[in-house]
Amino acid sequence: MINKTNDTKFIVIQVVLTLSIAFIPIYFYLDASFENQNIKDKMMLKNYSSSVVSKIRLFEEENSDFFYYPRSNIFTSAIFDEKNKPIFSLFNANDKFTFESEFFNDLEKICHKQYLQNNIFGAKYIITCKDINNSQVIYNTIILILTMTCLIFLSSFFTIKQSTEPYKKLNLYLDDFLKDAMHELKTPIGVARVNIDLLQMRIKEDKHLLRIKSALKNMSIIYEDLEYYMQRFSGIEEKKDIDLSLFLDKRVDFFNDLATAKNINLIRDIQSNIILHFNEIELYRIIDNNLSNAIKYSKEKSTITITLQKSEDKIHLIFEDQGIGIKDPSKIFDRYYRGDKITGGFGIGLSIVKNICVKNNIEISVESQVNKGSTFSYLISSTSLEAS
Repeated sequence: MINKTNDTKFIVIQVVLTLSIAFIPIYFYLDASFENQNIKDKMMLKNYSSSVVSKIRLFEEENSDFFYYPRSNIFTSAIFDEKNKPIFSLFNANDKFTFESEFFNDLEKICHKQYLQNNIFGAKYIITCKDINNSQVIYNTIILILTMTCLIFLSSFFTIKQSTEPYKKLNLYLDDFLKDAMHELKTPIGVARVNIDLLQMRIKEDKHLLRIKSALKNMSIIYEDLEYYMQRFSGIEEKKDIDLSLFLDKRVDFFNDLATAKNINLIRDIQSNIILHFNEIELYRIIDNNLSNAIKYSKEKSTITITLQKSEDKIHLIFEDQGIGIKDPSKIFDRYYRGDKITGGFGIGLSIVKNICVKNNIEISVESQVNKGSTFSYLISSTSLEAS
């Protein structure tokens, strides 16, 4: 099912990827902006230096008694003689300059050096400086990135919304169809099972009836798996105290017909009076899927051992068969995985079991050898179950 969480995830991924690509032109934009700002600063320095020089010339022409050296909130300047000594300076005493080039700068200032013609002060050149300020460039870049992010987010949102809408409708349709189909299947399966039981009371030891009954029970298990899978987020039932020993014994009785149809012997090693605080429907799914799979994949005339023991606060539930074994036990809990593609089933049973075990802090271990059999062990901690 495609949901809002997935939509948001796709939108974020698309925005991040698009912005990553967009950072290439943004980088060149920044580089060009800094260069333009540098050129602008140089032009401003030149103009200011020229204005100071013009005032020096004007002072000479007017033959005034006092010369007021120009001051500015943006620029700082000084005039030097031919020995590089300051004649008049507005710089701090700690300011040091290099005199090799027309323009020079450090991390904080950019400066301009302009040579002067003969003048009344005997000044050889003037140095003018201003602070480097790229705040406008950075501000423009931030605005650009935010604008692009908003535009990309909105375009991604509408694009993904439009593209996922048909799939959402299809998923909704499939969910409704599956619910309706399952509702329609429940009644005929129940009627068939009741009538098979009545027919079996009249006709004893009929192998054909036994096979039909076994097939119906397999259908019931698949139906219940699908029903649980579809309703797993709707709070199926609260937990309650269950006599696990009695519960397990009854489930083994339920599967006895399936085992008998394949001449499989079910051996029980069930300790009595083991009480478990658990969700009954989830307990059905764990036991039924294990027994169903054990019978399904066991050889004829073999044995299946069901063990239930309690030691201190640990409950051990073990299903051991003499079946075909599992080639890759690490994959058996994956959804839709089937060890034998010929044998029926959708491959969701053990996936459901794994989810229930994770939810209830139940430890699972699987041991298997091909053509020798498999052992599924469940370690249930009474304390962890009460906490969950």
